[in-house]
Amino acid sequence: MPLRHRVERAVDWLAIVTFSGMFACVLVQVFFRYFLDSPLTWSDELARYLFVWCAFLGWVIAARRRSHLAISAVQVRLPPRARAALGVVAALAAVVFAGILCHYGVRITLRNADVETPSLFFTMGVVYAIVPAAAIAVGLHALGDVIAAARALRGLPEAPR
Repeated sequence: MPLRHRVERAVDWLAIVTFSGMFACVLVQVFFRYFLDSPLTWSDELARYLFVWCAFLGWVIAARRRSHLAISAVQVRLPPRARAALGVVAALAAVVFAGILCHYGVRITLRNADVETPSLFFTMGVVYAIVPAAAIAVGLHALGDVIAAARALRGLPEAPR
């Protein structure tokens, strides 16, 4: 199995694990708070951090599958070359956005690398590390989209993804 497919499967599994962990934290918190009348101090915080990771991993998965919501009312009315040109512009905008997010994500991760979480055993740097990691992944997918749109602009068939 190529490295790319292994990484994609790892991202998919990590998204499943973070969502399942978040769900379990919320269920445990509800049980302890309402049935045992003894709320946990860490479960709400962990669920929040897992939600952040799950959301960014979902962004990566959606970028890979090209399944983000889009308003295509103008795009569908364009001729094929104009549609491809619009695709290049949109993919380049995604690359720029990912680059900006990566830059600031690295800065905020490093700035919080030594800030401890209130009730857990890791630092806030771990929480923020998903921001640049997801931005890099989405940027790579967007670069692939730039190449695909540029091939379509030149009238070449789309390369397999």
